Amino acid sequence: MGSTVCDLGVAARVVLDSKILLVKEARGSYQGKWSLPKGSVDVGEPPETAVLRELLEETGAGGHIIGLAAVRSTLNKDMPAVFLCYDVHVNTQINVVDTDEISESRWLALSELNSLDWASDTMHNLAIEALGGSRMSITSSKPLSKSGKQYYVYSVNKHSENLV
Repeated sequence: MGSTVCDLGVAARVVLDSKILLVKEARGSYQGKWSLPKGSVDVGEPPETAVLRELLEETGAGGHIIGLAAVRSTLNKDMPAVFLCYDVHVNTQINVVDTDEISESRWLALSELNSLDWASDTMHNLAIEALGGSRMSITSSKPLSKSGKQYYVYSVNKHSENLV
């Protein structure tokens, strides 16, 4: 079996006290638009590490993954593009971050989401879904091979909303 190079992106979906953590893009094609904290996975970096790095870089918050929220796949210039959205619980307070990527971060309620200018419909829909309480959780982490590499298995868990 051969391998395929792909564009791999991640986002952190963080909900606390019936509000979701969003960031406002400061530059690029999404300047002034709202989204989940997100970014690209670096070469040699597991997606789970990347999503926590992006959360920290864009909001100053540390956290841990509690589940997988969504997978989106498409083609971008004939290359597979995969986007993984993780549900994340924050362990630390959100801090003001000195970055040129993000102009603002804010906790917002469901009633505030429709009035925002979104980076994409996907981001908007993921935010709405998050505030509805639907979650997938990490059910196991087992060695993939004798070399000790780890993999994660995600599945629907009826009680996962209690994990946040």
